Amino acid sequence: MKRMSILGRLCAALLFGSGAVAVAQPPSIGVKGGYQYIWNTSSISIIPGSDDCGNFTNGTASGFFAGLTGEYALFGGLIEASGALVFSSRPAQLTTMSNDNFEVLDPGTNSYVPLRRQHAFQSTLGYVNVEVGLRVKPLAWLPVYLRIAADAGNPLVGSNYTQSEEIVEPSTVLFPGGLKRRPTGSGEFPGLGTSYGAIGSIGAEIPWMENVTICPEVGYRRGLNSVTSTDTWNQSMLMAGVQVRYTFNEPAPVPAVRRPEEPSTPPSPPPTASVKEPAPVMIASISTTPLELRETVVTQTFPLLPYLFFDSTSATLRERYTSNEPTDGFNEQALPKQTLPIYYRMLDVIGRRMVDNPRATLTVTGTTDGRELPAVDERKKLAERRAQNVISYLTSRWGLATSRFVLRTLDRPALVSSDRYAEGWEENRRVELASSEPTVMGPVVHTRFNEYIPVQPRHEFTTSVRNPELARSWNLDVGRARTSVATRGGDGLAPERIVFDLDQDMTDKLGPVVNPVDTLDARLAVTQQDGSTVDASTRFPLIKTVSNYEVSRLSLIVFDFDQSLISEQNREMMKRVIAASARPNSTATIKGTTDRLGELSHNMELSQSRARAVQQYLASVAPQVRLDQVTGVGPSDLPYDNNLPEGRYYCRTVSLTITTPLR
Repeated sequence: MKRMSILGRLCAALLFGSGAVAVAQPPSIGVKGGYQYIWNTSSISIIPGSDDCGNFTNGTASGFFAGLTGEYALFGGLIEASGALVFSSRPAQLTTMSNDNFEVLDPGTNSYVPLRRQHAFQSTLGYVNVEVGLRVKPLAWLPVYLRIAADAGNPLVGSNYTQSEEIVEPSTVLFPGGLKRRPTGSGEFPGLGTSYGAIGSIGAEIPWMENVTICPEVGYRRGLNSVTSTDTWNQSMLMAGVQVRYTFNEPAPVPAVRRPEEPSTPPSPPPTASVKEPAPVMIASISTTPLELRETVVTQTFPLLPYLFFDSTSATLRERYTSNEPTDGFNEQALPKQTLPIYYRMLDVIGRRMVDNPRATLTVTGTTDGRELPAVDERKKLAERRAQNVISYLTSRWGLATSRFVLRTLDRPALVSSDRYAEGWEENRRVELASSEPTVMGPVVHTRFNEYIPVQPRHEFTTSVRNPELARSWNLDVGRARTSVATRGGDGLAPERIVFDLDQDMTDKLGPVVNPVDTLDARLAVTQQDGSTVDASTRFPLIKTVSNYEVSRLSLIVFDFDQSLISEQNREMMKRVIAASARPNSTATIKGTTDRLGELSHNMELSQSRARAVQQYLASVAPQVRLDQVTGVGPSDLPYDNNLPEGRYYCRTVSLTITTPLR
């Protein structure tokens, strides 16, 4: 052979000493780029986590690649070790048809026909890959080479997707808003990870100028794994491109110099013992499952509890009953769609209604618990100050004339709560409100709003932390688009299972802003004993579905303590709700509850008696409504905080829910 391999020359250098030479093979560097035709083989769910609505399967797309290369010649240049850092654009364009047996009214034929929709999925994945392989020249005289390589990369430059649906049949039907096509999802595709591939190609070396070679190349890359952990998605591609590479000049031979023998040195002293620093806290994993919300059209009637409660011996209005917000823009329809937040703004609701109805008057009755002050006269003055403070708030804030108020006092309420419990004494310290006009104390009604309820009432995260003894505290934050939705935290080590109760505040934040298919981010931060923090994050799917039913809901505050009779006011309220929402195909559920005071068996019987009273009245005014369920659960399912007097009153209720199919 004209040239000796590196291994042979190194061996010669070792065998023959200073008479031998060592020759380094010249390396090469370069750039490459080209076109790639991509086959996407997939089973991506139209709705993440569910195959019931179909999958995106296969599709093709065009992309490009560009990168930096390097080669090192081995065995006389017949084989080269090659490496590259490459940017690879790998888009995907997938479509599929769905026919989920859903029928719609075709305005053209005035008949119900199947709804056929075409779903489209597009992604822009930008991978940064590392390639390692070998270039082999089968024949030394022929400037043709074969290249085999393996690559691994992550979508560091682009990982977004968009998803849409278009009505194909019937052509006369449009989505809400008059759209033929509408978006159904977008954002960063969940679960993307490292993509591995095997490459085989053939190319040629064409000399261009001194030390510069042009290398056209055609190859095929086979994807070895799914690019995402949430679905099956494999990408293979045909590639055609060109490399421009520069080969460094071969260095001149360098004489190998024999090293003189070094004098022996005395043995080193034994090493001194060192203290090993403890390993830091490490978050090994944090994981969870998809979260699903259901959007339902709801009309809800919120009755006003006509009582304001006071601390013992105090006539000061509790802060939660007052507001500093301007009255000019106050609108009860803008209040939160929740019972207690509406109750706490009751005085503003009454003030606005009395402004709108100049003939209305309000009777304000102050009461005591009958023992909070020793003398009857003292208690009467206390009851009078309580009522007067309510009147003063309404007159000063809403500009109402004092002549529109009637002030009364009672030593104890006419409908008294039991004095066997401390909670009963608390409930009797109150101001009672009544009006000559029913509309002043009537319920707040929110009509046809979107309510977002989690399919599962709790969401769980699983964590694993190493070196837990160094953890001082932890915090888990869940959010979307850098906006926090909920957080949990505590001292010491984060538990292996962190559970979020999905309350109304959380779902109200998420529901209006998320897409039908979206993602949330969870970040777990652990503070160590030295004050430093380590953290880890995960991204998980959020799915929003739409209910096929409309719901009308009424929670009746019909019962005082230990009572089961329905007041006339609540009978009228039920009649209005039933007339507005009940249809021939509607169904109803009735659920009676109590507060926690008293014996369990008595409360169970009391809640059932309340539910039956509502059932009998419903049957008398709307016999066509089919009853699905009538239950009394006592205090086993408390909807409100029983540490508050208003919470206990709102638990002494029967909930009536009327459900009607949208079609």
